[in-house]
Amino acid sequence: MADRFPPPEMKVTRAEMDVADVPYAFRDYCAHMWIDYKECRTNNPVSWRKTCHHQVHGYNKCEYKEFKRRVAIAIEEKRRRGL
Repeated sequence: MADRFPPPEMKVTRAEMDVADVPYAFRDYCAHMWIDYKECRTNNPVSWRKTCHHQVHGYNKCEYKEFKRRVAIAIEEKRRRGL
């Protein structure tokens, strides 16, 4: 099963996440996108909704792909058990 749904590679290390102050809830395979979004939001405090929409969309898309991968693994596991 792990061969069919391989986890994506982590693009940032734990040390890089510590430096960027990434909360533990966001330390997943999309942490690199969250760091980009946080930097954009910090650099544009007033108009971040207009200027950072690409980063927000990229992060949300990454999270959705990860969610779909986890659901596919759960469905595969359920089928394997015969439930």
